[in-house]
Amino acid sequence: MLDSSSPAAARGGFRFLSLKWKILLTLGGVMLSVNGALSLLHYHDLRSRFEVQRTATRERLVAQAFALRTDSGLRLQALAGMLAALDSVGVSLFQTPAGNALLRQHFDSYWSVLQLDLGLDSLQVYARSGQALATWRTDTLSALNHDAQVRTVIADERAMQWTRCQDRCTQFAAAPILSAGQVAGAVVLGSSLADVVVSFFRLSGADLGVLVPAVSPEGKNILPHLGLRAIGLSSAERNLPLLEQLSEVPPMPGGRAWRLLSYGGRQFELSFMALDALDGASSPALLVVIDDLTQALADIENSVLNRLWGELLASLFSLLLLALLVHAPLQRMTQAVRAIPLLGRSAFAEARARISPRSRRLVDDEIDSLDEAAIDLSYRLETLERDEAAHAEQMQGMLQRISVERDFSKSLLDTAQVIILTQSVDGRILSLNRYGRLLSGWAEEDLSGKRFCELLCSDGSSELAIQQAVRDIAAGDRQHVHLESILKSANGQSYEITWNHSRLSERTDDAVMILSVGIDHTERKRAESHVSYLAEYDPLTGLVNRQHFQNGLDQALASARRLAHDGALLYLDLDGFKYVNDLSGHQAGDALLRVVADEVRSVARASDLLGRLGGDELGILLHECDREGAIQVAEKINARLAEIKFPGLAANHRVSASIGIVVFSEALMDVKQLLANADIAMYQAKSKGGAGWHLYAEGEGVQEKMQNRLYWEEMINRSLTDQRFVVHYQPILDIRAKQVSHYEALVRMRAADGSLIPPGMFMEVAENGGLIRDIDRYVIHHVFGKMLELFAAGKHYSFSINLSGVSINDSRLLAFIRDELSRSPLLPSHVVFEITETAAVSDFSAARTFMNAVRELGCAFSLDDFGVGFSSFNYVKQLPVDYVKIDGSFVRTLVDSPDDQVFVRALAEVARGFGKKTVAEFVEDERALNMLRAFGVDYAQGYYIGKPAPDVA
Repeated sequence: MLDSSSPAAARGGFRFLSLKWKILLTLGGVMLSVNGALSLLHYHDLRSRFEVQRTATRERLVAQAFALRTDSGLRLQALAGMLAALDSVGVSLFQTPAGNALLRQHFDSYWSVLQLDLGLDSLQVYARSGQALATWRTDTLSALNHDAQVRTVIADERAMQWTRCQDRCTQFAAAPILSAGQVAGAVVLGSSLADVVVSFFRLSGADLGVLVPAVSPEGKNILPHLGLRAIGLSSAERNLPLLEQLSEVPPMPGGRAWRLLSYGGRQFELSFMALDALDGASSPALLVVIDDLTQALADIENSVLNRLWGELLASLFSLLLLALLVHAPLQRMTQAVRAIPLLGRSAFAEARARISPRSRRLVDDEIDSLDEAAIDLSYRLETLERDEAAHAEQMQGMLQRISVERDFSKSLLDTAQVIILTQSVDGRILSLNRYGRLLSGWAEEDLSGKRFCELLCSDGSSELAIQQAVRDIAAGDRQHVHLESILKSANGQSYEITWNHSRLSERTDDAVMILSVGIDHTERKRAESHVSYLAEYDPLTGLVNRQHFQNGLDQALASARRLAHDGALLYLDLDGFKYVNDLSGHQAGDALLRVVADEVRSVARASDLLGRLGGDELGILLHECDREGAIQVAEKINARLAEIKFPGLAANHRVSASIGIVVFSEALMDVKQLLANADIAMYQAKSKGGAGWHLYAEGEGVQEKMQNRLYWEEMINRSLTDQRFVVHYQPILDIRAKQVSHYEALVRMRAADGSLIPPGMFMEVAENGGLIRDIDRYVIHHVFGKMLELFAAGKHYSFSINLSGVSINDSRLLAFIRDELSRSPLLPSHVVFEITETAAVSDFSAARTFMNAVRELGCAFSLDDFGVGFSSFNYVKQLPVDYVKIDGSFVRTLVDSPDDQVFVRALAEVARGFGKKTVAEFVEDERALNMLRAFGVDYAQGYYIGKPAPDVA
């Protein structure tokens, strides 16, 4: 068979993700990464281009600002030149008071036109000497000194322009007045830069402002952080708070600087330009260009986002298209993958049906190849499995050859639960595997110089045997030598080892190496010894059990006939033992049995055989003992029993026994007859009042036994006719659930006076006379009737019913059970039939056939008295039973007997290993119940759980 195990168990802790999703998620991640990278590059490209464009725009705006200022100055300069060139304006007129007054009157009438239409704020006329002859200016323009500029214009005979910024920024232009080819004076015109600010905004769309040093920290349009005042500013209501955000003016190498500023959720670029500094001013006035970049930056972001969304949608569409393309192939591959584990479970036909290759295809692909390979593999594996049985014998031979190879695997040495060592011919240990070091207690470094005999207990003979075996193997006289010895570990612990010594294959250096393989049988031999002991000895008293005693008795009979010497059998039954159990409990009764066994053992000789034959019945086999000797032993026994002072007994109760004596020599009687005669003699002694003995005489008691048998047969027949059999029910506890799971039906006979007669009084007669068949039918009928009453009341308990071995062989019983079960469809699943182990084993084939037939009706089966026979372990796995009942002899002394604890645990594990439930009888206290729970026993029954009663709770 192929190994059905797979790495699936090792992978049980990993999560599963379909290959389709792995592909889609991987490609999705790659596409997201690529799209993100492309969008990031696009963003950086746009920003780079934007920066380049901004640099050009910034230069353009600065150039426009200066160009507007220059154009304004040139216009003003041209106007000054035009006024200076008018012949009507002779500077000489200004020299006389009358001419001055006339000219002032003339210009006063035009000053308003010059002021409003041409935007002039001042007009001054200077003489050649530089003296101001006439001045016209607006009210807002303060008087300024232009002497230096006027002297320059007169001296150089050329026009010029300049800018003055104090309370306001004014642009001035001066032109020389020429008269008769000579400079006669100069005309100076002034105009505010406000027109430049307004024109700049109309021309470029950007804002322009003029900043001058603040004379006072207080006042209008003061920028306190900069120490400046805005004297001209377009869109002042927006730009003035913006300028107030500045903490300093950036450094202006070359007279220019710029910076970005965020305000009100918008981005602005501020470009600073220095105006001309005149008259020793500490810092020049500044032109500031304010350009709003918000929309441009938003356009960049929108472009990147739109591109990113477009790429994401394209990627999503591509993934969906890919998913549609790979769905069908992956489905086919999934079918093949799911079918592959079926090959490991040998379900080859099912695997081929699941794979199901495509019938119509234009071209093959890898999955088609996978399907064909899997189908081909299934056929190959199926062929290999069919051939496996034929190869098994060859593999066995191969393994045997491998076992003698020198170069075996170190992993095998370390994991094999056997001792594997190699030694030289002189016994020096060359290598020892891990298990050998574990048992011996030797470390790797301790092996140097150690000899094989040092591992073993030195008893001389075993050492010589090993040395001789090694020499024989080295000489080639023997191939294999099996020896047993005791291995003594370094910590003093002993192990029973079976050694297999053999010679390794020839070495190139001609040195002989011996391979010694040791198997530790310590635990097995201990278990075998313990089980053998329990098979032959009574665990309570330590005496031999009935089977062993009968074997010894059979040998004694054969020896007596062969050697013609006498022997005697004493059959001992304790008087009043039932009352000890009833009054003090079974534990007290068991303790008394142990004391009685010890006392009887002290009276018997070492050669005599003592055995426990029943509950309170002991047998004593006296070898080479005549009539007088047997009587003397019986009297000594009762004398010793009378001296017992047992704590569990009443003060007036004396321990005594009724002893039946049978002397045998050459009499032709078998073991069964001998025990029967001893039993008769014992009852004769008990009929005399107990505490005595009776010697059996040939023919004695036959009449009484016949009368007793006829009496009980009549009582049984009358009870069947008069319905005087009653059924009591004892609860059985589910130990784990801690509640009653079912009941066992126990039959009683009601006497004429109304008292109950236990089954032990009449059951043997019923079985021997065949009346047990009718009793079994009676119990089945009445129990089924009781179950129907409980079903009607809503109580669905299961019931266990005992069947005798005689009834199993009754061909009519199965038909009777089938008819009774037809009374209700609920009955079969709530019925458990019990059969004793002895009855099942006595006719194993018939018992198994009967059990199978009853189980087919829906009923369960229980094997009673499990463990009393050594055959239990062999038959429990072959009988179709659902429950096994551990015999009460093991449970009664469970708490105080380590042997019983070992045996009960072993019985529970064996039954559990075969899939059977276990029931323990005679559970009489909580300690026993707790111990059974720890051993894994499933159910408990006994007086501690509940006594038999006529009604079910």
